[in-house]
Amino acid sequence: MKRLLIDHQNEITRTACMTDRQLTEIFIDYENSTKGSQVGHIINGVVQNILPSRFAFIDIGQDKNAFMNLPEHCDIKPGQYIPVQVRKDASGDKGAAVSDVLQFKGRFAILYPSQTREIGVSQKIGSPVERKQLKKLAGKLLPDGYSVILRTQAEGLENPETALQTEFLSLINLCNTILEAAKYETAPKILYRENQLLTDLLTDDIDEIISAHTDTLSQIKNIAPAFAKKLRLWDEEALLFDAFNVTQQITKALYRKIWLPCGGFVTFDPVEACVVIDVNTGKFAGKKNYKETVLKANLEAAETIATQIALRNLSGMIIVDFIDMADEANKIKLLDAFDRALKRDRIPADIVGMTELGLVQLTRRKQREPLSMLLQQTCPHCNGTGKILI
Repeated sequence: MKRLLIDHQNEITRTACMTDRQLTEIFIDYENSTKGSQVGHIINGVVQNILPSRFAFIDIGQDKNAFMNLPEHCDIKPGQYIPVQVRKDASGDKGAAVSDVLQFKGRFAILYPSQTREIGVSQKIGSPVERKQLKKLAGKLLPDGYSVILRTQAEGLENPETALQTEFLSLINLCNTILEAAKYETAPKILYRENQLLTDLLTDDIDEIISAHTDTLSQIKNIAPAFAKKLRLWDEEALLFDAFNVTQQITKALYRKIWLPCGGFVTFDPVEACVVIDVNTGKFAGKKNYKETVLKANLEAAETIATQIALRNLSGMIIVDFIDMADEANKIKLLDAFDRALKRDRIPADIVGMTELGLVQLTRRKQREPLSMLLQQTCPHCNGTGKILI
């Protein structure tokens, strides 16, 4: 069973994605704060500097200026206010990546103002016939001055014309409201906070949505009435996250070492250029031959690593050092299992291959800060090394 558990306390909203009782993703939104992910947020920024290489640095109210790749005919100057949308969060020494192409995301569509009227359809919608029908329908409903991309969730709608028309009108009103506000607001200031719960997490495979807050459930019911029967008000004595063991699983996702059911373990070490993950047999001796022992440990590790990559929100280049295997058939079996486990992730992760030394390389697109950045801060005594002088 797939559930969304939504907890709201002290202006912090935490949304836990669960498969049965396994935590698969956690989203943390700090209201009225620049802390946490700002991907999708629209901010009135101030142009600080423009480089000859056609990069602009923009103050969006964070510690570091955001950067934006300027189109060829873009005409802006330092000191100018400009509404931009965050595409990637700041990371390390780099500021956030932003764009002046503002996209307004709904459950079924992404709409943006445009002089040319373009209509795209997600390639993840399997049927070419349905993609063609949806594109034709969107062309009929979409007014001039806007372009739209139909998302995967538009597939299989019972009444697609009503659903798309309602969402187009809602997104157009939101777009116009934000653009009008940008003309009069000061800068830097957040004009719009994208609600990832409503745009990305409300998928048809969700069986239940639980929250102790009636306002949250009412908001979901108003925006996505199809989920009304899946909503459940939590009125038990125990705290919601404690009842589903969420807090303990979040804490575990901050550990360097994760034990496997077989007795082996996996370590996670983020470094400047990549994340290094190491698999060890640990206490696992196995009951049969060494080859089967290693395969069992590696297969368990593949499942655990895929889950932890999504939960920890690791991104960029990731290198996994599985336990060495000489058998080529077992290597293929391991890579296939690892690839299947990674495909459960909402964010694409691609296996590049296995090196001659047995290292598996993969990449995962970055959208938000890793969980550790949201919940931890660098130790002032060791400055992140994990060690202090004796």
